[in-house]
Amino acid sequence: MRRVLRRMSPVLAGLASVVVILGLRAALPDPFERLRFAGFDLMQRAAPRISAEALPVRVIDIDDASLKRHGQWPWPRDKVADLVAGLHELGAASIALDVVFAEPDRTSPRRLLETWRQAHGWDVLPSGVQSLPDHDETLAKAFSKARLVAGYGLLPGANEGVAPRLPAFAVIGPNPASVLPSFSGIIPNIPVLDEAAAGHGSFTIAAGRDEIIRRLPLLSVFRGNLVPSLALEALRLAQGEDTIRVRTEQDGGSGNPVTGFTVRVGALDIPLDRDGALLLHQSGSVRERTVAAWQVLDPEARETLRERIAGHIVLVGTSAVGLGDLRPTALTAYEPGVNIHAEALEQILSGHHLNRPASAGGMEIVAACAMALLAAIAAGSLNVRFAMGLTAGIIAVLGTGAWVAYRHAGLLVDASLPLLAVATSFAAAILSRHLLTERDAVHLREAFTHYLSPDLVNALAANPDQLKLGGESRSMTFLFTDLEGFTALTETHGAEALVSLLNGYLDGLCGIAMAHGGTVDKIVGDAVHVMFNAPLDQPDHAERAVACAIAMDSFAIGFATSQNDRGVPFGKTRIGVNTGVAVVGNFGGSRRFDYTAHGDAINTAARLEAANKALGTRICIADSTVAGCPGRSFRPVGILMLRGKMQGVPVFEPSAGLRGDGSAFEERYREAFARLSAGEEEGARAMLALHAERPDDTIVSLHARRIASGERSLRIAA
Repeated sequence: MRRVLRRMSPVLAGLASVVVILGLRAALPDPFERLRFAGFDLMQRAAPRISAEALPVRVIDIDDASLKRHGQWPWPRDKVADLVAGLHELGAASIALDVVFAEPDRTSPRRLLETWRQAHGWDVLPSGVQSLPDHDETLAKAFSKARLVAGYGLLPGANEGVAPRLPAFAVIGPNPASVLPSFSGIIPNIPVLDEAAAGHGSFTIAAGRDEIIRRLPLLSVFRGNLVPSLALEALRLAQGEDTIRVRTEQDGGSGNPVTGFTVRVGALDIPLDRDGALLLHQSGSVRERTVAAWQVLDPEARETLRERIAGHIVLVGTSAVGLGDLRPTALTAYEPGVNIHAEALEQILSGHHLNRPASAGGMEIVAACAMALLAAIAAGSLNVRFAMGLTAGIIAVLGTGAWVAYRHAGLLVDASLPLLAVATSFAAAILSRHLLTERDAVHLREAFTHYLSPDLVNALAANPDQLKLGGESRSMTFLFTDLEGFTALTETHGAEALVSLLNGYLDGLCGIAMAHGGTVDKIVGDAVHVMFNAPLDQPDHAERAVACAIAMDSFAIGFATSQNDRGVPFGKTRIGVNTGVAVVGNFGGSRRFDYTAHGDAINTAARLEAANKALGTRICIADSTVAGCPGRSFRPVGILMLRGKMQGVPVFEPSAGLRGDGSAFEERYREAFARLSAGEEEGARAMLALHAERPDDTIVSLHARRIASGERSLRIAA
């Protein structure tokens, strides 16, 4: 169970991060909505709607140039009447005014005379005043001759405004008024204009939370009644329709929640969302097909516009900066409001619509959870690079899928939630895996500090590539120790009573091994096996091993003395050292980690340790190790003939001081040893003389015994 939980920890961490993301999305939807909208805006900027020049929609722009020619806004109503009359004369299919005339025109001559009478105290108006024109009446006459839509504004708060005449609606399904945004206030045109207009539509535009226009409401509710937008009403008049048909769409059929609406005007079907709004797929090119208002008002320029106006739905609005009808969209920071209505009409006429299915939100959550689970499993169980590649592939598939759905099916799929879930899940799983690895590394480091020197552990931690597992052949030095007589001691004192004693002894030896950079390979009973030059390179591994052997010998002597003084018969420690080629690495298979070495050099070191008993020495060092210590002094012992080996092994024991600093006795010993090795009888006599001088010297005593028995060879069987 522990192993399963450990393996599942990264996956569980990834899933937990997804739960957190979904919880935040439910509690704080605004940032996630902004992220979703940012994704949709990015796709629109990458692939805006391609607008065809042939679409019969035109914008008449009361721009800065028109204001410069004809004066500041509001213009006198007779000038607006000239504009409407000119468009009607050019054959506009319908005319929609993205402006409202909420008050009478104060510049009308008839109204001016009344104002002067009141201001100057005139009792009698000049004769013929009733025949003076009234600009509002002039504009109303222009309205009545054209298929004109008068625009009005909707307000959330109630006021005394009177609703204009509304078109007929044929509704299929539940009443949309219970779902659509509802308004209680209105800014209408003055009655004389409203009565003259053929249609009436709301120019209210709903912005998102970030004030960016992405939708255009085509249906709204005013005091319980359905009302059309300016664009929708202009479309109705252009097609000569009396009725707007509305079908309420429900998820799964009757009785289920409303998911949107389908509006039919003539032969055109328009899909709307649950708020009665059209999802805008903007082209950003309406300005290329815009006509300045001054051109319509100019009799000479007007006739040149007939081909561009005839049969078109014409929307009249303003792009002048001072008139404040500039809105941010996904494509531009300042788009005239009238252009947004024109974009909607072009989109409707082209039959190109964006759609976000009601089930999209749920599908995105399912996709987020599934893809995040896959990323977490990959991060928790696969190679990190492969897991990163797989996760990158998942992200690419999600992003590409959303893009393909947008480009080829007009579907708005929110890839931001799955992408965020996948990235967060992968990061959480990788972090969890890293923390587990770090914990294991700490445990491994703590474990290795019992076998490796702290310097080696730090070096491995800093450069783990230096630890080559799997087996490699390299030159190494091996040190074996054994405690003489400890088995007999356990039989007399009991093994349990000697546990702390043995631990103290072994701790001392292992500490010395690590201090010299050795790796404690094994501890078998009272014996310690140490190797040098693995796992890190140690060019001076032979020198380290000899220094370690001398330090261990000194410690063992002191430890044994202290125990003997306490009445515990603690034996001496024998040490064997050999250098040779061995295979070192991770052995034992996948179920058991055993970093060790194998080879004849190891067996030789063990047999050298055992040979100390026959030689009477405490440290026995092979010539291969001596060759690696050019600055250290050794005393030759002889040539060991190990069972199973054809060649003998010259062995030495370390002597005090550096080479050339030995005592006169040692120099005489080396000379006698050399003559004995050469077969000279004088060498035997010299060795016997040394024994007489120092009978307690174990090496000299060994040779003296052999000489006394008639042996002159330095070959010693072991």
